[in-house]
Amino acid sequence: MKRLALIAALWATSAGAAPGAWVDGVLPVTNPPVSKSVDLPVTLPRDNPAPEGWAQQTPDQRLVYNVNKPQLLLWPNTTLPADRQAPAVILVPGGGFQFLAMDNEGFDVAKRLEKQGVRVFILKYRTLPVGNGFAAFKQALAGLFQRGEKVKDDDRPFAVSDTQAAIRMVRSHAAQWHIDPARVGILGFSAGAMTVLATTQANAADARPDFVGMVYGPTQGTDVPAHAPPLFSVIAADDRFFKDQDLSLLHAWRQSGASVEFHLYSAGGHGFASQPNGTTSDAWFDQYALWLKDNKITGK
Repeated sequence: MKRLALIAALWATSAGAAPGAWVDGVLPVTNPPVSKSVDLPVTLPRDNPAPEGWAQQTPDQRLVYNVNKPQLLLWPNTTLPADRQAPAVILVPGGGFQFLAMDNEGFDVAKRLEKQGVRVFILKYRTLPVGNGFAAFKQALAGLFQRGEKVKDDDRPFAVSDTQAAIRMVRSHAAQWHIDPARVGILGFSAGAMTVLATTQANAADARPDFVGMVYGPTQGTDVPAHAPPLFSVIAADDRFFKDQDLSLLHAWRQSGASVEFHLYSAGGHGFASQPNGTTSDAWFDQYALWLKDNKITGK
């Protein structure tokens, strides 16, 4: 997610947009730039009668809300031979479980990640119903960013269920998609990082990630699954949502004997996935790429 100042762009008028481009306050956007998407099976049903909607945060930042059909977007990797077996990374965007930051924490990260020798997928998991239309979405954003309302823990199981379905889907298509089924990881941002953690903690036998990454996500807790996978975690000290958490989760992960890489940046705020700030948090992706190589996930 980008920070509040930029979210205000959602509420701007259509000045500068092409005539007729805005419909009920939502700027229509083109389909995601992926060659293929697959629907994920739903194991935890939820009724969401409102139709899916997209909003344009800035000209290059799109958000999707009222997601009621989970999908896995297959990112076309043009840097790998089509038949080479490679590790897979499933990106899990954030958005307070009320929307998904599809560019900042999805497509833009995928463009960088494909060059690391991995096959990239973007998880479009179900979000909280926020009502029908842009006005309802705008009100939900105001609660999340202006009033600082908390997301209830019982909203998380749906995102976790969809993430587990994504892991199962990738492994079941490993031969078709030329993936090493023993190198399937998940990388989440904000609410997506919360989802990554909860998915790993659930430790489902058929949906365990082989490596996990959390970008501006939780750092507090003691619940570490048995045989925990390698963990990569980054956060800025001035993160508005998680800055008050201690580092007990990282300590517990280390104490379990599992591998941990952690970077605490002095500044960077929240939402720096693909948005340079001129702070050391800008280095997070390069450090993640080195971590993948150091853990023998890439480079084979």
